[in-house]
Amino acid sequence: MTGTSLARLALLTLLLAAPQVLRAQTCSLAALQWMAGTWLNSANPSGAQERWAVAPGDVLMGSGWEFPPGKTGYAEFMTIRSDGPTIALFLRHFGGDLARAWEEPTAPMVFNASDCADHSVLFNGQGEHAGERMRYSRSGDSLTIVADFLHHGTPQHVEWHMTRSPAD
Repeated sequence: MTGTSLARLALLTLLLAAPQVLRAQTCSLAALQWMAGTWLNSANPSGAQERWAVAPGDVLMGSGWEFPPGKTGYAEFMTIRSDGPTIALFLRHFGGDLARAWEEPTAPMVFNASDCADHSVLFNGQGEHAGERMRYSRSGDSLTIVADFLHHGTPQHVEWHMTRSPAD
């Protein structure tokens, strides 16, 4: 291979890798502030919502709840913060009465942020939740949450289509 061919190959390799490098750089707490707001479930606006707020110390704090008709419902509490060199989502679920966490009493679910882009982020499950994932995507006043979980070894695909609360 000539020197010119090697230079072209190196340039092509750099150009192909650049989008991945740029995308990885946007996985920051500041870049995820587009999640902030109160979001109502489009299918059940009075029965489900998720709320995200920018808190001091470069943390996003979230809460959500859902009470499907005829069911007891649940609540969840979340934080997105630095976890060593990564950004991570920490999540706990509770029954509607908040009596006890569904997860391990001293260990919330942890999902590391990856594949960040403008108004979209993928969270990948860690530890016992490896293989699980959640993607948050925003378009205007719409927030879509697509999740793939494993419940007792059975895959479960869930989607929530949210709209910004008029009170926001």
